[in-house]
This record gives sequence, structure tokens and C-alpha cells, in this order.
Amino acid sequence: MLDMGFEPLISKTVEQMHMPPPGVRQTMLFSATFPNDIQNLASGFLSNYIFLAAGRVGSSTELIVQKVELVQDIDKRNHLLDLLHSQMVNGANVKQTLTLVFVAIKKGADALEFWLSRKGFPAIAIHGDKVQATDDYVHRIGRTGRAGKSGLATAFFSDNNAPLAKALVGLMREAN
Repeated sequence: MLDMGFEPLISKTVEQMHMPPPGVRQTMLFSATFPNDIQNLASGFLSNYIFLAAGRVGSSTELIVQKVELVQDIDKRNHLLDLLHSQMVNGANVKQTLTLVFVAIKKGADALEFWLSRKGFPAIAIHGDKVQATDDYVHRIGRTGRAGKSGLATAFFSDNNAPLAKALVGLMREAN
């Protein structure tokens, strides 16, 4: 939440809402990814700061199957539709699973919500005005596998994503 613009609200809550002072209260922050700049921001809310990591920060897990498919930007919507239809048998979702679709910008999320709804898939856009960087990728695919359960993350990779290729390959290798 700190990296999504909530820092002023958290500061107000901690400083002005009759909370005990640092050292008297216990403050804990949790994150699947915790980049250094956000750790530095978070440390301002903490005393006797202890950082505990399970695995390497910014890494994935073997429980999440990561697939990358080369799909040009113009073809991504139709390819998504094909993937969604492949999860269906006789018009019913086989596993009754939810699908999370991430896009780069808020406007794209709203447009995709409208488009998917018109294609018969109930959709809701949720966004935070964030561009997708390598840390965001790890955080997002982590939503597919929680508490020891497996997940599947499929990324549509186009020529425009070429600058991210080396970092993405490194993350995937590290997670086997």
C-alpha cells in the first residue's frame, strides 16, 4: 500500500489517530515483495525494525507455473479470449476458478473490463495507476499460488516487452 500512494493516509493514522507512540505500539508490515525503497519508507513507521524474509525478496516459487506466450499487442485480447474459453466446457467453468488479468494502465483495465463483459465474461477492473515493472510481475503472479497451493501465471510477451526479457528469464530460472 505504501507504493500505491497510501503513505499519507498511513502517516495520518499513525500520527494523528490517538495511536500509542513508537516503542509502545507494535507495528507489523507484510508484503510478498518488499523492494528496498519501500522498506526505507516503511522503516519510518517502525522501531526496532526487524526484516524477515521467506525465500528471496523479489523471487517467485516453484508452486507457480509460469508460462510466457509471444503475442503481439494487437492480438492480446483475442488470445485472452481463447485462454478463457479453453477453461470452459459446455459454457461452464471447469474448476470454478477466478482469473486475474493485469494490464499496464488504468484506462486499459477499464476498456478490458467492458470488452470482456460484452464477450460474456463477468469482469471487474481494479487498478492503482501502476506501470508493470519486474517487482510488480512477481507480486502479481504470487496471487495465483498462496498458502502452499499451486497456481498458473501466463504472461503475454510482445516485442514491446523486450527490455524486460533478461530479468524475466532470471526470475523464472530461479523458481525452476
